[in-house]
Order: sequence, then C-alpha cells, then structure tokens
Amino acid sequence: MKIRSFVAVPLAAMTLVAGCTATVGGAAIPAPDVTPRPLTGATVGHVLLGDRALSRIVKRSLNIDPRFPPRFGGAEELQDDATALPDGCRGVASMLQQSVYQSADVKEVAVETWRHAAPTPDVTGVTEGVVSLPTAADAGALFASFSRQWRGCDGAVTSLPGGVFRLKGKITNVQVSSSVLAATVSIGWTSGSAEPEADSIPAARAIGIRGNCLIEVEVDFFDGSSASGSANPGNLNGTAVDIARAMMDKIGALI
Repeated sequence: MKIRSFVAVPLAAMTLVAGCTATVGGAAIPAPDVTPRPLTGATVGHVLLGDRALSRIVKRSLNIDPRFPPRFGGAEELQDDATALPDGCRGVASMLQQSVYQSADVKEVAVETWRHAAPTPDVTGVTEGVVSLPTAADAGALFASFSRQWRGCDGAVTSLPGGVFRLKGKITNVQVSSSVLAATVSIGWTSGSAEPEADSIPAARAIGIRGNCLIEVEVDFFDGSSASGSANPGNLNGTAVDIARAMMDKIGALI
C-alpha cells in the first residue's frame, strides 16, 4: 500500500493582485467570469500538509518515513505495482496507480509518506499525494470516473503487491460525495481463501478534487478500533477525509 512543506499564498492577496474582486456597498465580491488558474510546477508541492498539520489532524506525532523519501515530478512518480493482479479496484486499495491515471495527461505528482513517532501508535502511517492535470475540467472528468469505480468496488477483494506474500485488500464502507471519495481497505494475507484473514490491518483511503488537482490520502491504523477510540469502521474514513479536505483548502488558497 505504501507509495510515495511550503507556505500558501493568502487567497485574499492573490485575488486583489489579479483584479479578481470588486467592491459593492463596502463588501468585496468576486468579479464575474473569473476562472481560477490551474496549479502548475513547483506550486503543486505546496499542497502537501507537512508534519505539523498532519499531526494535528491525526492527533499523533509523525515523522517523514525514511523508507519512502518525498517525491516530486511528472507521471513517472505514479506507482506501477506490476506484481499485483490487474483488476478494476486496485486504484481504490492502492494510492497513485499508473493504471488508473493512464488515460489522463498528468503534469505533476507530489508525494510524502509519514510514519508514527510514538512507540504505541494508533495511526501507524500517513501518505499524502497530489496530482495536477491541465485543467479543472480534466480533473473533474477523472474524478467522475473514479466515483463510478469506487461505487462498484464496495465489498470487493483486490490483489495487492506483496512480493512473495499473497496480500489481499477488502474494500468496504465506500462513501461518495461531490468532491471527496472515501473507503476502508482491510489488508491481510490469504491462506487459500479469497478473503483476507480475520486479523487484517485497516487503512483509510480518500480522494479529493479541487481545481485542476486530485488529492490522494492513505491513513494506516494499528487495528480497527484505532479511529477516534471507536470500533465502528465508519470512523476510519474520517481521518483520511479530514486530511484530504485540508489539502483541498490549501489548493483553494493557491489558485
């Protein structure tokens, strides 16, 4: 499941410089027919939250994972998990897969992976990623495709890359909204059956959209009761969604 910060320019300052506001009755309102500019180049990397913001959301201290250094580049930074069996749900269970972005004109990819700093963590790791496309329309079309895919994968079991191990991920609790997708993936070994074993490890996945960017998040938990102190698996998605929305807010401040 593993793959592979910056100061956001205040939105108010950007809109004033760009001439994107007008004053009516003493109140600033957006000027008509203004399309937010797409994020490009190194600015895409500014969307990543970093340790302080992530630690506040997960309520645990995090350090950058030295096994997975931060990455920034083009489509080559997407993951090619060729060891996993191909199916239509791999992009739900695994982040930033080349196969799910192959129809898109990917411009930039930025990824950071974090691991727990505490000796007895509830959250064992977080991966945050952002993918920029040429236009908001391109991102919207791909997000719509992802929405259909994720709906169809609720309850599915998919193969995961694992070298000599036969890893499976069972996808449950899929949630679809107009701007964020979320799902829980239970990861485990298989012993002849199609389902992961009962002691599988849960991860929360989320994909968000803002402007011309798609955001991907994975939060790995120690066990199913780790989210908000509840054994309710529905709570597992909340942390990943909160991270995705915080990244979406950063995009809003940058465009």
